[in-house]
Amino acid sequence: MRVNLDIQSLRSFIKISELRNFTRAAEALYVNQPAISQQIRRFEETLGAQLFIRDSKQALLTLEGERLLKYAREIVDSNDKVADIFSEKPSKETVIVGMPEHFCEQLLPQIISGIVSQIPSIQIIVKVARSALLSEIINDGKVDVGLIIDEMEHMPETIWHPLAVTWFSSENFSLAQKGDIPLALFKAPCGFRSLAIRRLEESGLRWQCAYESEDLILLRSAVQAGLGITVLPYLSELKGLKRLDNIDTLPPLPKFAVGLKQRDGWNPHYKQDLINTIRSVWTSEKAFQP
Repeated sequence: MRVNLDIQSLRSFIKISELRNFTRAAEALYVNQPAISQQIRRFEETLGAQLFIRDSKQALLTLEGERLLKYAREIVDSNDKVADIFSEKPSKETVIVGMPEHFCEQLLPQIISGIVSQIPSIQIIVKVARSALLSEIINDGKVDVGLIIDEMEHMPETIWHPLAVTWFSSENFSLAQKGDIPLALFKAPCGFRSLAIRRLEESGLRWQCAYESEDLILLRSAVQAGLGITVLPYLSELKGLKRLDNIDTLPPLPKFAVGLKQRDGWNPHYKQDLINTIRSVWTSEKAFQP
């Protein structure tokens, strides 16, 4: 005899055999007692066998019921394993993207949006750090891919775009005053900090550190308040800041560039799509001009 066994009927059969009571089994399965009784009756009719001996207090397995119990458990267990396989959502592959703080305001929201839209199968983690540190942790395999700012002659990767790095001051700041040049700087280690100090000393100019910060917003605020001048990439016009490109008192700065650095061995199937997404956001940002 070939029959198609109903999984829910098997569950009810197993639960009644465990609790030895139709009413308690119905409560455990969140159904009413008449419904589970009717279900077992139809199941017995399908099998052509009586599964329980019933009385007012308990329900005991018959010999046929005992023979069925082992197989019922195996069938329900196999059914649930199959259901688990197809109900599990595939875990998303994680990619760690590095970026200097200078790019976060304008680029980061667009990059995240672009990756979510173009490559929904991956999860992105963003590591914000200075370029020198990003380069180190990419080499160490802790970040997969990152945007790097460096002097053009030192760029280890293919150059994406030249980037203007210049002196900045507040709109009302004047270098006509005598004395040491006040600097507002990132705390060491920082490439722009080292560059500013090196250029001034090479030019024989005296300087003093008037303000230090680990945060870009606070550093810009200090410059806007007139506490000192600083060296930053020029990404767009910022209210309260002015570029000091044509001030003879200040030494010129080298040419900089932006490139994309990748960790060794990083070659996922979505690699080119991710790089293209970041590149597309970069090239569409017209404020980033050399």
